[in-house]
Amino acid sequence: MTYVPWFFPGDPPSLIQAGPLSDDARLACTLLERMQRDPRLRHERICIEVQNRVVILEGVVTSVDVRTQAHARAWNTPGVHDVNDRLRPLEG
Repeated sequence: MTYVPWFFPGDPPSLIQAGPLSDDARLACTLLERMQRDPRLRHERICIEVQNRVVILEGVVTSVDVRTQAHARAWNTPGVHDVNDRLRPLEG
């Protein structure tokens, strides 16, 4: 299991690690970087978890449109086999 918490753009985590990364960890880091580059997603609180190339998105986002964008961004990441979208929008 690989879990990547969401960070604000001014305080990004170091994605460089001393040891080799698993495929799931690489996939999580790739998706994190893609979301941080998207102006609609970079300020959202989204947690990314990857298990056997299945992305799990969790958190509360500001709108249904943001949820849709995050889901699409995950699906469009090379290597992703499935997306489990547990994001909850603030608006009904």
